[in-house]
Amino acid sequence: MDQAIRRVLCVATVVAWATSADAQAIRGTVLQADSSSRAPGVIVVASDERGQVVARTLSTDVGDFDLQLPGAGKYTVRLLRVGFRPTAVPVFEVPASGTQGLRLVLGTETVVLSAVTVRTENVCGSTEDTGRVLAQIWEEARKALTATELSAGSRVLDVEWQAFQFLMDRAGNRSRDQYVLPHRGATERPFVSVSADSLLRDGYVVTDGNDLVYRAPDAAALLSDEFAATHCFRVEPPAGGRSQWVGVAFRPTPARDRMREIMGTVWLDRATAELRLLEFAYTNLPPEAGDAGIGGYVEYVRLATGHWLVARWAIRTPHMVVRTVGGSAIPGGGRVDRVALAAVGVTGGELLSVRRASDSLYLADASLVATEGSAVVTPARPSACGAAYRPGATVRGKVTNASLPAEGAVVSATWRVVGASADVTLSTVTDRRGEFTIPCVARGVPLTIAASLGDLRGAPSAVGPISGGALAVDIQLGPVPPR
Repeated sequence: MDQAIRRVLCVATVVAWATSADAQAIRGTVLQADSSSRAPGVIVVASDERGQVVARTLSTDVGDFDLQLPGAGKYTVRLLRVGFRPTAVPVFEVPASGTQGLRLVLGTETVVLSAVTVRTENVCGSTEDTGRVLAQIWEEARKALTATELSAGSRVLDVEWQAFQFLMDRAGNRSRDQYVLPHRGATERPFVSVSADSLLRDGYVVTDGNDLVYRAPDAAALLSDEFAATHCFRVEPPAGGRSQWVGVAFRPTPARDRMREIMGTVWLDRATAELRLLEFAYTNLPPEAGDAGIGGYVEYVRLATGHWLVARWAIRTPHMVVRTVGGSAIPGGGRVDRVALAAVGVTGGELLSVRRASDSLYLADASLVATEGSAVVTPARPSACGAAYRPGATVRGKVTNASLPAEGAVVSATWRVVGASADVTLSTVTDRRGEFTIPCVARGVPLTIAASLGDLRGAPSAVGPISGGALAVDIQLGPVPPR
């Protein structure tokens, strides 16, 4: 790709310089184009004389940044924002005994992602020397993925999210048992991939004894040189219902055609250049699992603070069984072992809310809290409520033991689905306050709520049917009565 295209930079305005006694660090403030308003959530990157990135961080809520450098020398600083051209500071020298304190003003040149109506040709082994449109789209995706990495572990955000796990059939119907575990605290990586070297060497599906382990790519894996070197890329036009999106599709290079790899698409909003979704599927799976949608997705959200978080993610994996068949249906009358798909396992997580002090920055999709009488909602991607579900009620409550909060108690809601041969059970675990939340509970049918903690049990409570959106249930634990 043309060097002028690949390295289009808006030169930053250096408003003030200062030196302190701290060694090998760059500290400063990022300002908006008006030279006075602070700019939060900007990626600040330092590169050495060879162009290698040596440090990066996000500017804070008040625009401040702190880059720790490996040593004295000449460095270039770039400011990156999704939807804008990079802003660059000319090369300057950081002395061995001091810090350069900078006030940097952002450039204002926006990125315009062109409308795409046809797929481009595949470009393999690099995201650098590609066509202009592909390079531009991938660069915006890289900014958001980088910000997602840097946002992980932020202590200024109070985050509530839930992890979930369940089995379902090919049609997306949720099976009997499901687990939902609530979490609250600082932002975290929802899942962490193995190293890029390991993915390069072993692929994305590996054998562990008699089991297959499915690996998912996190932001670091997608940003790695190894990922770029082992995949082919092309611009993907929008699919149905995504007319305002544009994507970069990827698939393994021909050299990795026989490995268990991933192929998929990274989708961006064309108007804002914001990263929306990563979808991927595993390649070279057993033929019995070929049409079960084995793969995963990651949805991203950008907060007003500039932080990027994973809003929802899930991975679908096949659960295989060996079935012995025989008799006259088999030529020769012998018995034969056949591998079959028994169920699809789903593991994932959902962001519920994000707060900073008293400010609400994010609330989960309201479609998961629909009112009674809502039509069946079928998300394209599995969530805590399954892959195809009728929006249900939420059961909340508190479990106590001798009037004290019972942390770690297992709470379950059980009901019978009309026409099903077995009950459905959703389970969760209480937090340190003894409180619990079970989402996606069926309306209009009787429920049984039960709790346990070691040898303690709560008497099962028959409740419902629920007609509204929520139900409160408190449970008192006690010893298991002798039989």
